[in-house]
Amino acid sequence: MNQDEYMEQLKMAGEFHGEICGGIAIGTKLAMYGMELMGMELNRRHKNLIVFLEIDRCMADAVQAVTKCSMGKRSLKQMYYGKFAVTFYNMDTGEALRVSDADANKKDKIKETKHEMIERFKNTPAEDLFNVENVKVDLKESQMPGKLHTAVWCSVCGEKVSDGRHLVRSGKPICISCAEGSYYELIED
Repeated sequence: MNQDEYMEQLKMAGEFHGEICGGIAIGTKLAMYGMELMGMELNRRHKNLIVFLEIDRCMADAVQAVTKCSMGKRSLKQMYYGKFAVTFYNMDTGEALRVSDADANKKDKIKETKHEMIERFKNTPAEDLFNVENVKVDLKESQMPGKLHTAVWCSVCGEKVSDGRHLVRSGKPICISCAEGSYYELIED
């Protein structure tokens, strides 16, 4: 991975995100490194790649921009762990690598400007910035990309729930928002 390639990917990720910030600088280099380790080319969609994001901050946009994985294609999975880490999973081979930002796990943070951070990420070898772990990923058929795998209708609200994202209570399907509460509240007119 060369410096010019990093700057090119950083620019594209910044355009996708709307600006270049620290998370975009980190996420771009992390995603490029993950793709390199998986033996996959940048700037093209790989139908055998699934990426698991462990954070829902700026870094996530950089990973999406670099890998071309997306939630709509079901090749990008959001895990909401709040960690600066991403797992790259090759569905064809079963190989999975979890790449995490080594700096994020340090108690003493490096004091640097955004420009200094970008320069550091541009000039530092990826293996010095990130931790890599071999992991096993076990996906159910309903979690795989492709067409709709299953559908049930919630016994409370009547809405369709796709791909096993429901619970069963008293032998009946119920959507998670009816079972556990929702992020929204209906307003009666």
